[in-house]
Amino acid sequence: MIISAAIVASTVYVQFFMSSVVKGLELTNLFFYMDVWPTMLAASGYAGAYLISKLFRLGLVRKHLTFPSLFFAATVTWYWHIPVNSFFGYGVCPADLTNPLLYPLRRISYFLVGVALFLSVRNISKPWREALAIAAGKIMGWYGLYLTLVDRPIYVAPPVIFSVNLHHQAGFAMLLAMLFLDFIAVTSLVNHYFKDRKPQPYPLMTEKL
Repeated sequence: MIISAAIVASTVYVQFFMSSVVKGLELTNLFFYMDVWPTMLAASGYAGAYLISKLFRLGLVRKHLTFPSLFFAATVTWYWHIPVNSFFGYGVCPADLTNPLLYPLRRISYFLVGVALFLSVRNISKPWREALAIAAGKIMGWYGLYLTLVDRPIYVAPPVIFSVNLHHQAGFAMLLAMLFLDFIAVTSLVNHYFKDRKPQPYPLMTEKL
């Protein structure tokens, strides 16, 4: 609970007392805009839902909410990554940075993503949670690889223009984040499967003459 409270408090502090700094980073750093700040907001939503469920002893987790919550989290995350000039014919990224309605809506929706993840992953067994984390990391990694290979900017919505170099930096950072996420997930899986196993002494082989 202490960690969850610290996450919520730090996010609230940054939101209200350093909002101009965050907005400046979002305007100038593609990786911060697409991944770092949204992850912080989602973590705050997850921690907030956890604190509420513990402090007020509310049974927020329901089995029938598992897949709808996962679908909501995936859909919202995908939506806010669609570039304005995408082949879908629409997009909001990064135009939401200059839209007074979309900008707060994006922040709120990522907070709700964290709440949705709390409602879903608490019903998923530990091995499947790790598998889900690895799958999410792979999606991020492949997209990061794509960003490292682009030869022209795709996230452009004047006056916000992320350069090709910023695309490459964001893609490389996403690849590193994928490796880190894989390491954490695999370490957790190994610990899950072997933590209750008692070490056995290696049998001594004696040769009979």
